[in-house]
Amino acid sequence: MPARSLAIAGAGIGGLTAALALAQAGCAVTLVERADVLEEAGAGVQLAANATRCLKALGVYERVAAQAVLPTAFAVLDGRTGTRIAGGPMGAAAEARFGGPFLVIHRADLQAALLAAVREVPSITLKLGHALESFTPDASGVTLGLRPAGGTETLRADALIGADGLRSVVRRTLQPQATPSFRHRAAWRATVPVDALPAALTDPVTRLWIGPGAHLVTYPVKAGRAINLVAVTPDEREVHGWSEAAARDELLAHYRGWCTPARALLDAPERWLRWALFDLDPLQRWGDGPVTLLGDAAHAMPPFLAQGAAQAIEDAVVLARELAGADDIPAALRRYEAARQPRTARVQRAARGMDRIYHLKGPVRLARDLVMRFQPESAVLERYRWIYDWRA
Repeated sequence: MPARSLAIAGAGIGGLTAALALAQAGCAVTLVERADVLEEAGAGVQLAANATRCLKALGVYERVAAQAVLPTAFAVLDGRTGTRIAGGPMGAAAEARFGGPFLVIHRADLQAALLAAVREVPSITLKLGHALESFTPDASGVTLGLRPAGGTETLRADALIGADGLRSVVRRTLQPQATPSFRHRAAWRATVPVDALPAALTDPVTRLWIGPGAHLVTYPVKAGRAINLVAVTPDEREVHGWSEAAARDELLAHYRGWCTPARALLDAPERWLRWALFDLDPLQRWGDGPVTLLGDAAHAMPPFLAQGAAQAIEDAVVLARELAGADDIPAALRRYEAARQPRTARVQRAARGMDRIYHLKGPVRLARDLVMRFQPESAVLERYRWIYDWRA
């Protein structure tokens, strides 16, 4: 039987990983991407054990890890006082507990590693500068309408995977009522060379600084050469995009009264970029016939559990598992969806819940901190064993 032909819309982290997984499962893959050049900006990415195990199975872990950092510890701190609320070891201890390493990496480096691996696989065709404009499913597959520069093009495939992100063309066609939900928050991002910061803030530790209405996440990237910062604040601007111009003074005003170390981090970048936070309500249906969704197109979530990329990577592995050797492609896609929907919906809901917990004010904030201070060091990670222990 000839190799199944799969088309993937979107060459982000989910699309690239899906291409590798499907090629490994014996499929011929065409990856279509509207951008002419893959130059992912974005912010840092945390890859927990559930993601790194998948990367190992796909044979790309070492390539990814070369530009990443393995944090030795994590810490949750009071943004105003600097007091440590909770934390614990990571590194070898977390890897032993959850069966896989935890990495932090810049999104551009992760995408570059996956792209390099994709380019080495003969059964993957990458079409840059090809925007997906339409698709027409039928009894034997799907026809894609593409728009390359200066013309139109059609592509025939046995199935279409919509890995085209929050504003997915594939999802909008399948489910026009499933629109992104604005979270009334903005995330501000920057990276700072380590030599621009005090040494005490450049060690391989993931730090979460929490305070009334806002929080700050910091960790090393670029193999330890830079620190990634993501600050989350209230915001009512719904402009969508990774790279909106950001007024530094506006950001710093949200952190008045915060402790000296947190302010040192926030003061260090000369340039901040801002993006509005959106997610999706859990979808009851992802696909139809020979078409399905993957990653943010299916289950965009707030970044408060650092699972957006990880869940897309999980999707890719399960999708490939179900399609490997499948005679009935639509049935295989429905099995994939049935396997993934309950889990991703639970992660989406949990991520929304962390939004509330991080930003508590008044007496409930003090009660939260008190509970966290008296719990065992392992409790924070153990609470999410259901995420980190996942196996395909």
